[in-house]
Amino acid sequence: MTVAEFLEKDDSLCSFSGSYNTIFTRLSDPTANVAGITEAVELDPAIAAKTLRMANSSLYGFPEPIDTLHRAVSIIGLQQMRQIVLSTIVIEHFRGLPVIGVDMESFWRHSIAVGVLSRSIARFRREANIERLYLYGIMHDLGRLLLFLRLGSRTEELINIRERDQCLLYEAERELLGFDHAAIGSALLEEWGMAPAQVEATRYHHAPEEARAFPVETAIVHVADSIANSLRLGSSGERFVPPVAPETFDRIGLEMAVYEDIIGHARKHLDQMQTILLD
Repeated sequence: MTVAEFLEKDDSLCSFSGSYNTIFTRLSDPTANVAGITEAVELDPAIAAKTLRMANSSLYGFPEPIDTLHRAVSIIGLQQMRQIVLSTIVIEHFRGLPVIGVDMESFWRHSIAVGVLSRSIARFRREANIERLYLYGIMHDLGRLLLFLRLGSRTEELINIRERDQCLLYEAERELLGFDHAAIGSALLEEWGMAPAQVEATRYHHAPEEARAFPVETAIVHVADSIANSLRLGSSGERFVPPVAPETFDRIGLEMAVYEDIIGHARKHLDQMQTILLD
């Protein structure tokens, strides 16, 4: 089976339908304004409610309540709101799937943790648009959901390889299939028309040294993923902690002592974000 076959088997998993598709299309329009983004989000009451709750969360810390979507979009900004809403749509689209071998609640807790940690690292780096790293982190493991869904009963073969070799799960994926979930996930994001930086960060989040165009973004997601695994903040099926090479920390450019503050900042918001997105 090839990466393309993973995406072709069931179009309903790889494309959005109904209001999600309409919202996604409008959010992807580079000419959209505040009114257009607001109208798009209002198409789905559940997405609208989660977006408004997120805008009022401690992650943004606005001194006064934001009581309308229009105000939320105006205050947070168009690009940032796109990324917030897209992450919410993706979670809602995939979270109810019956995936063999994956605890979906734990999977999304891990994904949200990687998103919040990626955002926190970007914040300490003083990145201009830290929400894009939140989005990259949230969606970095989508390929694993597709992989487990496609494998079905063959999932046991994958687990057996992992247990036999006592290796990381993505290494077992490569042995069984010749590619891993990162290749599947990046192909899916490319099909959706996501930013090249997000595609590359997903493709190489287990091999950041191979990222050429967006090495810093890839390094951030890689480190955030490793931290989330080491702290057991949910799980995407990985039993061991992916190691981080010293040069990956060098690419990010922060002192090692800062990571304690990064983790502390992320922990302040993580429970609240998981409640908002998963309730």
